[in-house]
Amino acid sequence: MGKRGDSDLGGARSFSSPSGETLAALAERLDHSGMATVIERTPIHIEIALQQELPTIPPGPFDQVIIAGMGGSALPAELVIDAFSERLKVPLRVVRHYVLPSSVNERTLVIVSSFSGNTEETLSVVEPFPEKATNLVVITAGGRLAKLSRERGYSLIEIPYKREPEGFQPRSAVGYFATYFARVLSAAGLLDDPIADLQSVIGFFREAQIRPAAEEFASWLGQRIPVIYTDEVHRMSIARTAKIKFNENSKRPAFFNGLPEANHNEMIGFSNRGIGDFGILYLHDPASHPRIRERFNVMKKVFLREGLQNVAFREWEIPGETKIQRIFAAINFADWCSYTVALLDGVDPTPVALVESFKQVLAEEPVS
Repeated sequence: MGKRGDSDLGGARSFSSPSGETLAALAERLDHSGMATVIERTPIHIEIALQQELPTIPPGPFDQVIIAGMGGSALPAELVIDAFSERLKVPLRVVRHYVLPSSVNERTLVIVSSFSGNTEETLSVVEPFPEKATNLVVITAGGRLAKLSRERGYSLIEIPYKREPEGFQPRSAVGYFATYFARVLSAAGLLDDPIADLQSVIGFFREAQIRPAAEEFASWLGQRIPVIYTDEVHRMSIARTAKIKFNENSKRPAFFNGLPEANHNEMIGFSNRGIGDFGILYLHDPASHPRIRERFNVMKKVFLREGLQNVAFREWEIPGETKIQRIFAAINFADWCSYTVALLDGVDPTPVALVESFKQVLAEEPVS
């Protein structure tokens, strides 16, 4: 089981909120879209995506891969890059924009990802492609993107979102997206077969006890602003994803960075005691260079010596025998932690009303 550095965990679900309600009572009152069920189904999402028949995947040859998407439809790409970094046969990068880089040509495999199928940045990437493009794969749950793909004959993977609770969010589809990305790369000859790795994650989740530790950390966090640190190699896959979970599930500002880089710049920002209280969570990968953990411990020591009481520290050691298991474990920890923070703050973890309002207003603005 994963562990925090200071003390043993367990029984966290029995603690009460400031209002005196148990987490179970808060979930009954606030979790209107069944986010807890969605989080619990992550290994099932992987299993479904492994069993799903894929369309014909362009065979290449390819010199590079671009995964184009936004928000929750893009973040699982960082997981795949991290998990399979030593096995990818060509460079892979994520594009979160309206246009593709100028280096993209027919020898570039472009995987376009949009859960809703209506993401304007992603549609902007797809629209210039010709019919029956031989270097394009589309992953979506529907919308305009699915319609366009069928009309033009693109390789289309449809996410079976109707199996999920109503209100299912893109950020909760990590298992689906990561599995599709890895299978597409394998089918294109750019990644050795990842199926055994992904299947191991399913088995790992049956044994892992992550939720109690995550709930305990959420209780400790209180009203502090979350700051997520990891080894630099996991900065985008784990730390950034965890930050997004706190933004969308907990409706809180949050920050992320990697060690050792944060020790060279970011940490000085906390010396301004008047800007708020922060809770720094270091997600420790046991496979990291030992100096990474030492840097976190020295940072705690120096902050204590300098009297920086606006910053509190916690560590959680990520469980798992393989890198992909540890990455999924850390993301699952962030899911449960941010979910619990939402309940303790009295908010429903699923809706993202401000984002939807923004999209509506943006759609009404004239294109300049």
